[in-house]
Amino acid sequence: MPDHPRDPVAQAKQALVGAGLDPHTPLERAASHANDAWLGPDFALRVNWRGDLGRLAREALVAEALAPEARYPGVSGHGNDGQIEWILTRRVGGAQLGRAWCGLKSDERERAIHALAKALRALHSTDAPNLPVDRDLAPPHVLPLDRLLGLLHRAAQATPLDPGFAGEIEAFLVDRWPAFDDRGTGLVHGDPHLENVLWDGDTLWLLDLEWSRRSWLEVDLEILLSVCDHPELFVSEDYEHLARGGDYRKVPGWLRDAYPELFAHPRLNDRLAVLHIARTLTLLGPDPLRLQHIRRALA
Repeated sequence: MPDHPRDPVAQAKQALVGAGLDPHTPLERAASHANDAWLGPDFALRVNWRGDLGRLAREALVAEALAPEARYPGVSGHGNDGQIEWILTRRVGGAQLGRAWCGLKSDERERAIHALAKALRALHSTDAPNLPVDRDLAPPHVLPLDRLLGLLHRAAQATPLDPGFAGEIEAFLVDRWPAFDDRGTGLVHGDPHLENVLWDGDTLWLLDLEWSRRSWLEVDLEILLSVCDHPELFVSEDYEHLARGGDYRKVPGWLRDAYPELFAHPRLNDRLAVLHIARTLTLLGPDPLRLQHIRRALA
């Protein structure tokens, strides 16, 4: 454990120096769950200080392969000094779609979701033979099956889960695993909740690719459908109450209209259920809501 509390401002300056920028450049703190995020005059800076260096370097690798239609702002620099890791991307306009949602009219929401579907289609179509795969990364989904069952066993010991319920989950996962054939695979975003989407009313940007890898495309669909189901779980604390009041009922239909291939697998429901359980197992804790999510998936 460090002797002194972590200083995010000092680490941001440290990253700027590493990037060859003036450490006194004015920075504005931005919301982020996994990293420290800052906005500069013409760039966005994210700092990974948690010790698992390499996540942001993978993002830069993914970004190099993307077509412009994937709507990623573009990387202008990245690196690490053995203590922190940083990535600089071009600063773009717009507000987080999750934050803006409650103030949008229905037609504005539909246009935003159609733009998101178009960006995801472009990302999913990226030829990425040398990019990370599921075995390279852990959250937010842990696949394939051997890793998933290992996660279940660790969660059962840590939570703890009732042995009978843990056995029921394992049987469910094993029974439905054959749904994961080779169809419907590609480069996925990995975490496309609406705080990772910027929207200005006309233009959309897709952010934060650190969990992007080659996987089953339903990885992204499962998260988006979960946002519709419990949007308050995918937003910053300061507007959870607004997210609960947001109307997401039409989003699945808008996604299907704009990107029907994403819904085309004959065992779509089995894939979504397994992916939902996989992601939820990484989040288990004292909150009984997560266990309720798993029970509903089993049903």
